[in-house]
Amino acid sequence: MSQKTAGNLRQEQAAATRRKLLESAQRLFAEKGYEGTSVRMINRSVNLADGLLYHYFQGGKKEIFETVIRENIKQIMDALDAREKMEEYVNMPMEQVLEYTYCNFMQVIDKYLDFIRMMFRENEVREFITKEEMRRFSGNRYPWLPPLLCHKIEAGEIRHMDFEMAAMMVNSVLMNYVLAKVVGIDHNKLEDTKWRKRLIDYQVSIWMEPKSKD
Repeated sequence: MSQKTAGNLRQEQAAATRRKLLESAQRLFAEKGYEGTSVRMINRSVNLADGLLYHYFQGGKKEIFETVIRENIKQIMDALDAREKMEEYVNMPMEQVLEYTYCNFMQVIDKYLDFIRMMFRENEVREFITKEEMRRFSGNRYPWLPPLLCHKIEAGEIRHMDFEMAAMMVNSVLMNYVLAKVVGIDHNKLEDTKWRKRLIDYQVSIWMEPKSKD
């Protein structure tokens, strides 16, 4: 085996061990909390000798925790952003836009639910998340929605209205879903197909031009 090949193999093995440490640490943080998780627990979970963890994370548990937080936040944001692009919805009826928006959001949140619960629970998280990141996650989650509503107003599909407030109503539904999942409500109404259709029909009825009485 050449020196170059051996070097590449060592790098791949180191990257794999680092990834295992992060995945195992995240499970422990979710189960036992930051304070309840020790470096020894993380080492034992991947059969790593004591002290070797610092070879991969010089800052120890704190650096691992920060890496877990930052990687998950980025993955959540990327997953949401990848699914939500205004140009994909321009030609859709509003009922379909809302259905896709709600379902896409729920899929991402459910995938990262253990991490999101940990993020809300652990005080240490605040040390590693900027106000801008929290604003992006919990504020106006869909900045493309007001321009889309404005476009549909101009196209005559919906009536003139305060489209920013309309978008905030949608965002409020999404944030309510997150909070319900975090506190452990097993079956949220938004997951119910019939209830979600009622909600969407109601929202769109508010946005539509009133029918003429003539």
